[in-house]
Amino acid sequence: MTSTETPIVWIMLGVAGSGKTTIGRLLADRLDCDFLEGDRRHSAANIQKMAAHTPLTDADRQGWLEAIADDIRRAIDLKRETVLTCSALKQAHRQRLMALGPVQLVWLELSESELRQRLTQRDTHYMQVELLASQLNAVEAIQPTETGILTVDSTQPPAWVVEQIWRQALHCYPQLQRDWWQR
Repeated sequence: MTSTETPIVWIMLGVAGSGKTTIGRLLADRLDCDFLEGDRRHSAANIQKMAAHTPLTDADRQGWLEAIADDIRRAIDLKRETVLTCSALKQAHRQRLMALGPVQLVWLELSESELRQRLTQRDTHYMQVELLASQLNAVEAIQPTETGILTVDSTQPPAWVVEQIWRQALHCYPQLQRDWWQR
Protein backbone atom coordinates (compact mmCIF):
# COMPACT_ATOMS: atom_id res chain seq x y z
CA MET A 1 0.00 0.00 0.00
CA THR A 2 1.21 3.47 -0.81
CA SER A 3 0.61 6.74 0.98
CA THR A 4 1.47 8.71 -2.10
CA GLU A 5 -0.43 11.78 -3.23
CA THR A 6 -0.12 10.67 -6.87
CA PRO A 7 -2.70 8.75 -8.89
CA ILE A 8 -2.94 5.06 -8.10
CA VAL A 9 -3.05 2.01 -10.38
CA TRP A 10 -5.77 -0.27 -9.01
CA ILE A 11 -5.54 -3.95 -9.93
CA MET A 12 -8.58 -6.19 -9.55
CA LEU A 13 -7.32 -9.67 -8.68
CA GLY A 14 -8.95 -13.05 -8.47
CA VAL A 15 -9.78 -16.34 -10.06
CA ALA A 16 -11.74 -16.42 -13.34
CA GLY A 17 -15.35 -15.55 -12.59
CA SER A 18 -14.59 -13.49 -9.48
CA GLY A 19 -15.92 -10.31 -11.08
CA LYS A 20 -12.68 -8.51 -11.95
CA THR A 21 -14.05 -6.89 -15.10
CA THR A 22 -17.46 -5.94 -13.72
CA ILE A 23 -16.07 -4.56 -10.46
CA GLY A 24 -13.10 -2.95 -12.21
CA ARG A 25 -15.30 -1.04 -14.64
CA LEU A 26 -17.55 0.16 -11.83
CA LEU A 27 -14.59 1.23 -9.72
CA ALA A 28 -13.09 3.08 -12.69
CA ASP A 29 -16.43 4.90 -13.09
CA ARG A 30 -16.41 5.76 -9.37
CA LEU A 31 -12.84 7.08 -9.65
CA ASP A 32 -13.54 8.72 -13.04
CA CYS A 33 -10.42 7.10 -14.45
CA ASP A 34 -9.17 4.73 -17.14
CA PHE A 35 -10.02 1.02 -17.23
CA LEU A 36 -7.88 -1.65 -18.89
CA GLU A 37 -8.96 -5.28 -19.33
CA GLY A 38 -6.00 -7.56 -18.56
CA ASP A 39 -7.46 -10.44 -20.60
CA ARG A 40 -6.86 -8.34 -23.70
CA ARG A 41 -3.12 -8.56 -23.05
CA HIS A 42 -3.06 -12.33 -23.65
CA SER A 43 -1.43 -13.48 -26.85
CA ALA A 44 -3.53 -15.22 -29.49
CA ALA A 45 -1.70 -18.45 -28.61
CA ASN A 46 -2.72 -18.12 -24.94
CA ILE A 47 -6.32 -17.41 -25.86
CA GLN A 48 -6.44 -20.41 -28.21
CA LYS A 49 -4.93 -22.59 -25.51
CA MET A 50 -7.52 -21.51 -22.92
CA ALA A 51 -10.37 -21.80 -25.43
CA ALA A 52 -9.24 -25.41 -25.93
CA HIS A 53 -9.53 -25.88 -22.13
CA THR A 54 -5.76 -26.19 -21.71
CA PRO A 55 -4.40 -24.39 -18.64
CA LEU A 56 -1.64 -21.85 -19.10
CA THR A 57 1.81 -22.54 -17.71
CA ASP A 58 4.01 -20.01 -15.94
CA ALA A 59 5.97 -19.69 -19.18
CA ASP A 60 2.74 -18.88 -21.05
CA ARG A 61 1.95 -16.13 -18.54
CA GLN A 62 5.28 -14.30 -18.82
CA GLY A 63 4.49 -12.21 -21.90
CA TRP A 64 1.02 -11.45 -20.54
CA LEU A 65 2.40 -10.28 -17.20
CA GLU A 66 4.99 -8.15 -18.97
CA ALA A 67 2.27 -6.50 -21.08
CA ILE A 68 0.31 -5.72 -17.91
CA ALA A 69 3.48 -4.38 -16.25
CA ASP A 70 3.94 -2.13 -19.32
CA ASP A 71 0.38 -0.83 -18.87
CA ILE A 72 1.10 -0.09 -15.21
CA ARG A 73 4.37 1.70 -16.00
CA ARG A 74 2.63 3.75 -18.70
CA ALA A 75 -0.16 4.81 -16.30
CA ILE A 76 2.41 5.75 -13.65
CA ASP A 77 4.56 7.66 -16.14
CA LEU A 78 1.49 9.57 -17.39
CA LYS A 79 0.29 10.11 -13.80
CA ARG A 80 -3.12 8.67 -14.71
CA GLU A 81 -5.31 6.87 -12.22
CA THR A 82 -6.12 3.52 -13.81
CA VAL A 83 -8.04 0.38 -12.90
CA LEU A 84 -6.98 -2.86 -14.56
CA THR A 85 -7.69 -6.53 -14.21
CA CYS A 86 -5.18 -9.32 -13.71
CA SER A 87 -5.68 -12.67 -12.04
CA ALA A 88 -2.22 -12.54 -10.39
CA LEU A 89 -2.87 -15.89 -8.77
CA LYS A 90 0.69 -16.31 -7.52
CA GLN A 91 2.45 -14.33 -4.82
CA ALA A 92 5.42 -13.65 -7.14
CA HIS A 93 3.06 -12.08 -9.69
CA ARG A 94 1.48 -9.84 -7.05
CA GLN A 95 4.88 -8.78 -5.71
CA ARG A 96 6.10 -7.97 -9.21
CA LEU A 97 3.08 -5.75 -9.88
CA MET A 98 3.26 -3.93 -6.54
CA ALA A 99 6.97 -3.23 -7.00
CA LEU A 100 6.21 -1.05 -10.03
CA GLY A 101 5.06 1.97 -8.03
CA PRO A 102 1.80 3.37 -6.61
CA VAL A 103 -0.21 0.17 -7.12
CA GLN A 104 -3.15 -1.02 -5.02
CA LEU A 105 -4.19 -4.66 -5.28
CA VAL A 106 -7.81 -5.65 -4.62
CA TRP A 107 -8.54 -9.37 -4.14
CA LEU A 108 -12.09 -10.42 -5.00
CA GLU A 109 -13.03 -13.43 -2.88
CA LEU A 110 -15.73 -15.97 -3.47
CA SER A 111 -16.35 -19.67 -3.06
CA GLU A 112 -15.61 -22.37 -5.59
CA SER A 113 -19.32 -23.12 -5.95
CA GLU A 114 -20.09 -19.46 -6.76
CA LEU A 115 -17.18 -19.34 -9.23
CA ARG A 116 -18.44 -22.51 -10.88
CA GLN A 117 -21.96 -21.10 -11.18
CA ARG A 118 -20.71 -17.85 -12.73
CA LEU A 119 -18.41 -19.60 -15.20
CA THR A 120 -21.19 -21.98 -16.21
CA GLN A 121 -23.27 -18.94 -17.20
CA ARG A 122 -20.52 -17.59 -19.47
CA ASP A 123 -21.01 -18.47 -23.08
CA THR A 124 -18.81 -16.04 -25.01
CA HIS A 125 -15.60 -15.90 -22.97
CA TYR A 126 -12.72 -18.26 -23.70
CA MET A 127 -12.14 -18.85 -19.98
CA GLN A 128 -14.79 -21.47 -19.25
CA VAL A 129 -15.68 -23.59 -16.24
CA GLU A 130 -13.41 -26.41 -17.48
CA LEU A 131 -10.40 -24.31 -16.44
CA LEU A 132 -11.63 -23.50 -12.93
CA ALA A 133 -9.80 -26.41 -11.30
CA SER A 134 -6.50 -25.32 -12.86
CA GLN A 135 -7.06 -21.77 -11.62
CA LEU A 136 -7.83 -22.99 -8.10
CA ASN A 137 -4.75 -25.23 -8.17
CA ALA A 138 -2.57 -22.33 -9.31
CA VAL A 139 -3.82 -19.75 -6.81
CA GLU A 140 -1.52 -19.00 -3.88
CA ALA A 141 -3.45 -17.65 -0.92
CA ILE A 142 -2.60 -14.14 0.15
CA GLN A 143 -0.05 -14.42 2.94
CA PRO A 144 0.12 -12.21 6.05
CA THR A 145 3.42 -10.88 4.69
CA GLU A 146 1.58 -9.52 1.63
CA THR A 147 0.53 -6.28 3.24
CA GLY A 148 -1.66 -3.68 1.68
CA ILE A 149 -3.96 -5.91 -0.35
CA LEU A 150 -7.61 -4.96 0.00
CA THR A 151 -9.92 -7.98 0.16
CA VAL A 152 -13.63 -7.88 -0.61
CA ASP A 153 -16.43 -10.46 -0.63
CA SER A 154 -17.35 -10.61 -4.31
CA THR A 155 -20.51 -12.65 -3.78
CA GLN A 156 -22.37 -9.44 -3.04
CA PRO A 157 -23.93 -7.21 -5.72
CA PRO A 158 -21.31 -5.28 -7.72
CA ALA A 159 -22.37 -1.85 -6.39
CA TRP A 160 -21.94 -3.13 -2.82
CA VAL A 161 -18.48 -4.56 -3.65
CA VAL A 162 -17.35 -1.24 -5.12
CA GLU A 163 -18.66 0.59 -2.05
CA GLN A 164 -16.64 -1.74 0.21
CA ILE A 165 -13.51 -1.15 -1.87
CA TRP A 166 -14.14 2.61 -1.69
CA ARG A 167 -14.55 2.56 2.10
CA GLN A 168 -11.38 0.52 2.62
CA ALA A 169 -9.51 2.72 0.17
CA LEU A 170 -10.58 5.98 1.86
CA HIS A 171 -9.27 4.61 5.13
CA CYS A 172 -5.88 3.95 3.48
CA TYR A 173 -5.86 6.95 1.12
CA PRO A 174 -7.65 10.01 2.52
CA GLN A 175 -6.44 11.92 -0.55
CA LEU A 176 -9.00 9.97 -2.63
CA GLN A 177 -11.44 12.68 -1.60
CA ARG A 178 -9.72 14.74 -4.31
CA ASP A 179 -9.97 13.78 -7.98
CA TRP A 180 -6.96 11.84 -9.30
CA TRP A 181 -5.79 14.67 -11.55
CA GLN A 182 -5.62 16.97 -8.51
CA ARG A 183 -3.33 14.70 -6.53
